[in-house]
Amino acid sequence: GALVLTLAVCGCAGTPPAQRAADAATKAVYDDDLNAIQSSFDPALRARVTLASAAALSQKLRALGTYRGLSATGAESAIGRYDFTATFGSAPLAVHVRLDGDGRIAAYRIDVPQNVSVRN
Repeated sequence: GALVLTLAVCGCAGTPPAQRAADAATKAVYDDDLNAIQSSFDPALRARVTLASAAALSQKLRALGTYRGLSATGAESAIGRYDFTATFGSAPLAVHVRLDGDGRIAAYRIDVPQNVSVRN
């Protein structure tokens, strides 16, 4: 147990800030945790996120299975734009973020297919 914990802690230290921010936001959306979602966002984006929009996206992501993390696929770091693939149980999805000068997410988009069915 201790060895696994040590490796997990060490693995986080080398993760780039943009990936940590995108992963935290994606986990928060998956968990339908509005406070955690908004804590990653800059003030302008935070104001646009509603409880209903977060819940709707969370339901779609949960329909895809367990969230397993992000991997980087591209970056334009000079303008703060980063692209990732989020892995879920049944499908990978593209995640796009733009960070502001303070490292907060100023833009966040996850490409969820229109045909994802949500069970109520």
